[in-house]
Amino acid sequence: MPTTAAQAGQTGQTPSDVRRKAEIAQGFDLVADTFGSGSGSFFDSVGSRLVRITGVRPGDRVLDLGCGRGAVLLAAAEAAGADGYAAGIDLAPEMVRATAAEIAQRRLRNVAVRIGDAEDPGFPAGSFEVVLAGLMMFITPDPAAALTAARRVLAPGGRFGMSTFGPEDPAWQRPLRAALAAGGSAPGGPDDWRRDRSPGGLLDTPERIAELLARTGFTETATVEEEHTTSYAEYGDWWTSLWSGGRRAALLRSIPEDRREAAREAAYAELDALAVDGVLTRRTALRYTTAVRA
Repeated sequence: MPTTAAQAGQTGQTPSDVRRKAEIAQGFDLVADTFGSGSGSFFDSVGSRLVRITGVRPGDRVLDLGCGRGAVLLAAAEAAGADGYAAGIDLAPEMVRATAAEIAQRRLRNVAVRIGDAEDPGFPAGSFEVVLAGLMMFITPDPAAALTAARRVLAPGGRFGMSTFGPEDPAWQRPLRAALAAGGSAPGGPDDWRRDRSPGGLLDTPERIAELLARTGFTETATVEEEHTTSYAEYGDWWTSLWSGGRRAALLRSIPEDRREAAREAAYAELDALAVDGVLTRRTALRYTTAVRA
């Protein structure tokens, strides 16, 4: 295997970008078999919504960047139908393995998945009518490079769609902070682990998203903001959801095994203030952005 420096030289990436991508892949590999557990239908619902808003049509060729466990990919394949197809790429080998197994189990013939980098998807120019990026663009080290690559593989007039998080309710930051503190681990800064954070703040507002898309060769940009509601019948569902997501699980892994029970109890104490009649209801701000290859 090439060294980090060699990889950077081959791809034009900085060594820090290569290391960051390796960390991303490792984090998602660890949750591949349980990804989304405790979150109900959140990911499937958000994935299907992105496909509908972007307007995937029968016969479309679709590329899903950072396909994960297939929430967007499988919805896109269904919308594209037998005359179209959907291809998914992801940095994490275990996520790809698990998604490929599900595709095989469902005996789907118009969808495929492989290991790949959103910043260099490895497809010829003009290969797709639609490129999608569901809840991943803020994770990649260089969103501009990923968008430039998306434009390249789109056919003229091709459509791009992505979902991102809006600002998070600060009240929901407290349980995770409490868990990290009780577990003897804390983020280096107050916003290190926020899921709406993006490199350089490029995706922090609809205006900045539009600026980035214009700079990378897209036009007709539109962003729709919506709210998704998730109810947790038990605190344990919320705790499970933390350990089944890539970014937050990466932080929680730093809590030693012998301190995880204390971390969980500290988080639950904070959840008491958020529960109504024992039920937790979380409202998540989401943004769906569409654009057209200029």
